[in-house]
Amino acid sequence: MATGRARFAVGLLICAAAAALAQERVDQYTYQYGTPVPTSIEDLLSNPSQYDRRAVRISGTLDLSTNARIYVMKDTFGRTITVLPMPEVEANWNEEARYFVGKEVGITGAFFSPERVQLWKYVGPPPEPKKGVNLKSDGITLEQLVSTPGKFDGKNVRIVGMFRGMNLFGDLPPKSVRDQDDWVVKDDVYSVWVTGKKPKGSGWELDTRLRRDTNKWIEIVGKPETVGNVTYVHALHISLTSAPRAAAEVAPPTPPPPKPKVPPVVVFSLPLDGERDIPATGLFKVQFSKDMEEESFKGRVVFRYAGPRLPGDREFVGVRFAYEGGRRALVVDPGDVLRPGRVVEIRLLPGIVDTDGMELSPRAGKDSTAQTTDVLRFQVVASSALLPPS
Repeated sequence: MATGRARFAVGLLICAAAAALAQERVDQYTYQYGTPVPTSIEDLLSNPSQYDRRAVRISGTLDLSTNARIYVMKDTFGRTITVLPMPEVEANWNEEARYFVGKEVGITGAFFSPERVQLWKYVGPPPEPKKGVNLKSDGITLEQLVSTPGKFDGKNVRIVGMFRGMNLFGDLPPKSVRDQDDWVVKDDVYSVWVTGKKPKGSGWELDTRLRRDTNKWIEIVGKPETVGNVTYVHALHISLTSAPRAAAEVAPPTPPPPKPKVPPVVVFSLPLDGERDIPATGLFKVQFSKDMEEESFKGRVVFRYAGPRLPGDREFVGVRFAYEGGRRALVVDPGDVLRPGRVVEIRLLPGIVDTDGMELSPRAGKDSTAQTTDVLRFQVVASSALLPPS
């Protein structure tokens, strides 16, 4: 049993980098598939066209499919839907999902008709309560616990501290973390790691990655362990509480040094850059890595057919450009039906800048010129593909 747990812990640490990357992609998935809609397995299976290629949030019991390599989710009536991970969370999912089989989990992802959800976020089952846990304890302060290392090791203690997330403010040495689910509490200048339980209870849950959750006070009953100059508390029970005393305020964290400014680049487009068989009508959206200065787009975006002008080509006199600041996206409306089989391009010219005044840079592997910073190209569906089947 101990060996299995050790392997699980090592696997979680190995997957930490993949988890961080997955978090960065959430905004892109929301942009591509929309805000997740809470629904049920029954509704997805009954109305697949309504949810096709839309972001959904569902829960159910995890199980293995007949080939024992793909997972499915079941509702209380036995209806099942296939669940597959996006590449960014695949490593984490494959490592953890085997421990979720037979238990209730929640997932967020894109539904693809008729019966598949491609997930990018998931929440595992709550930890099972341990039977016979002794919660009888002595109340001590974090100062008493940290200032007398080892004195309370192995004993049940009750402490109160302010939630500090997964060491978001550097209260403890970064290398002292043992598990990616560990978190920190602090009172005055005294901090400890809390392990064994996630920061959640009946009706509440804190996110270890968000600073906005770090103003809550938590009472912890657990057993301390001191390693070097760092104290770990293996939690047996946690609950929200109030500050232990009026003067118990955590010193504001030292503001981090300003991040070096980097120029903006194109990070995403719909349709995808280079995509073939796009519809002859519709909008184009180009998303940037930073907030852009809307005025800088004027006169610096060109929409046209690629290559030499052909007979029948019309100028896109009705083309319209609009910038969506909340999504950092430029919307291009050609204002005309595109010619079948032709390649169209969006040319971004020099002088487009972000709100910091930094000029747009070409993407990696893209050649820029003095006349053009970046180019996105798309091929319109051929005319034969538009004909109805005979």
